[in-house]
Amino acid sequence: MSTIDAAPEEEAARAVLDTVPLVMRAIRARMREGRPEAISVPQFRALVYIRRHPGTDLSAVADQVGTSLPAASELVARLVRQQLVVRETDPASRRRIRLTLSPSGLADLEAAEKRTTEWLVRLLRGLGELELAGMAAGLRDLRATVVNESGAPAGRG
Repeated sequence: MSTIDAAPEEEAARAVLDTVPLVMRAIRARMREGRPEAISVPQFRALVYIRRHPGTDLSAVADQVGTSLPAASELVARLVRQQLVVRETDPASRRRIRLTLSPSGLADLEAAEKRTTEWLVRLLRGLGELELAGMAAGLRDLRATVVNESGAPAGRG
């Protein structure tokens, strides 16, 4: 079936599959721009989640990042070694670990967000108001559809 004969849903699905990896590569590059020690996209997602849910645990971070518990444990261990996350034992349950951002973790996260947002704003300036409004509406709809279908929490990050 050619793209011309494709159903609108199929055409949209192809556009998402063609676009999202490209956009994520570009975002990843901007987050690390000029900073080899800059945070990775999975670290960024973990930091955003921890900022929104201070005192969260490792299982919640693993769910948010979409990884196994051992992989999330290693990710968080790196963030702790980089002094971006503080790992504390929960006083109510010695087996539970609570995670919060350190001041430098918050600063690095905000710097990565700022660099990436400024790049996206420069990039999007070339589009007209109608295209921008359509893109924003389409992305909101896609997000809502995925959240609804997957039961995933709607929070950012």
